[in-house]
Amino acid sequence: MRWRQVILLYVVAAGLGGWYWFVERQVKPAPPSESRARFLQIDGERLREIRLRRPGQAMVGRRDGVGWVVVEPVGGVVPSDLIAAFANALVAAEEIARVADRADDANQYGLDERASRVEMVSESGDPIVVVLGGTNPTGTAVYARRGGAPEVVLVGRNIRYYEDLIFQALSAGKAPTTEHGAPVGG
Repeated sequence: MRWRQVILLYVVAAGLGGWYWFVERQVKPAPPSESRARFLQIDGERLREIRLRRPGQAMVGRRDGVGWVVVEPVGGVVPSDLIAAFANALVAAEEIARVADRADDANQYGLDERASRVEMVSESGDPIVVVLGGTNPTGTAVYARRGGAPEVVLVGRNIRYYEDLIFQALSAGKAPTTEHGAPVGG
């Protein structure tokens, strides 16, 4: 190799290095994160009672120390963790999308007589009311409305999932016990 070729290769390498340093290496700003607004502005630790009503069914859970107990129906059995999971899902829910500023036709969102009504009572004693309607067409979210607010928003479907589990637990009654020492399921 000749010296001219070596010098030319160094110049090309320096040019490519400069191109990388000044053009390609520039830090691109991160895309803005889409932070969603919380559906409810309530502290879950301050909840003392949850009243959950569906057509033909009702459950009232009250915080008893660190856990939850079923007050209504009398003798109803729902695991404390399940009520806590429902409360946490509702408190942590984010607005996925605002569907309507006014629900002129509540039927199309399931916010009519078929809707579930949730009252969350905090330590101050003021209930926060949430109405849960039907699921969206893709089945990934639930239509909801805060108390007397006119707007309809979409929230995560896990709220409905926990609601369904609560009412399934109430209808099942007490879980059957197994013989001492027998394996679970047989």
